[in-house]
Amino acid sequence: MIGKGTTRTVVVLGPIALKFARSERGRRCNRFEADLYRRVCERRRAMLCPILWCAPLAIVVAMATAKPLTEAERDQLWETDGFPDWDCMPPNDDGEPFEWKPSDWGQLDGRLVALDYSAPAL
Repeated sequence: MIGKGTTRTVVVLGPIALKFARSERGRRCNRFEADLYRRVCERRRAMLCPILWCAPLAIVVAMATAKPLTEAERDQLWETDGFPDWDCMPPNDDGEPFEWKPSDWGQLDGRLVALDYSAPAL
């Protein structure tokens, strides 16, 4: 499966999803996700789809493959307050790193995870 976003192209190869940067903005997004996944606490990391590897210069990142949400699944989570709480802690916190689009969330090993969490990098 191949998907094309604003800044990156995603290629899914079985259990691995590769996000290829399409520009400097895409590299910035890849770098942000890899850095965020590495530095957040365990509770927050559980909300993120795991970064398995980041190439030099962040041209590509490898993530675990998750099943994206459908529009209906996203709507139900939104209506029932089912999304995880990032619990922002200003002033040194980056804020929530994700958006609420169905394609940005998925199921991995029975839990809800953010698939795209580079919003602050844009």
